Amino acid sequence: MLKKNNNKRSEFLHSQLPLLAIIVVAVCVYLAHEFQSSAMNENVLINGIGNSCNFVNETCEFLIDGEVAIATFSTMPEPEESVTLKILIPENQEIESAWIEGVNMYMGKIPVLLDNDGQGKWSGWFMLGSCSEPVMKWQLRLNIEGKDNPHYLYFVTQQ
Repeated sequence: MLKKNNNKRSEFLHSQLPLLAIIVVAVCVYLAHEFQSSAMNENVLINGIGNSCNFVNETCEFLIDGEVAIATFSTMPEPEESVTLKILIPENQEIESAWIEGVNMYMGKIPVLLDNDGQGKWSGWFMLGSCSEPVMKWQLRLNIEGKDNPHYLYFVTQQ
């Protein structure tokens, strides 16, 4: 009698095992998504509306201390091609340093050589390295003098 009950319970558990596995995987995926979303929101909301920006039509607008700043590419960046970058920031701000890093693949720090043209106008150039990813995500990091947090400007290249 005891053996029959154990066999029935065992058969029941075996029949429910796929459902249990699906539920466990779904909960893990949900928790991972929530963790990633909360981490992204913490990074984006540092400077009020955010200290990051995505380039649209080679232009990106972002805020520095509540004032609008604009970054513009001469052309959409392509690997191994020189790209001119122009940045207009509030006059009382200075760019301390700037570089580009790969987001989805480590590519080192690519320097952005910027010169101050006066009145908050900065211009310079950079050249991206070639990589094996068909779609590469990049971040331009701007370090503003006297600011604790950098500003990140994001763009994508495709091969």
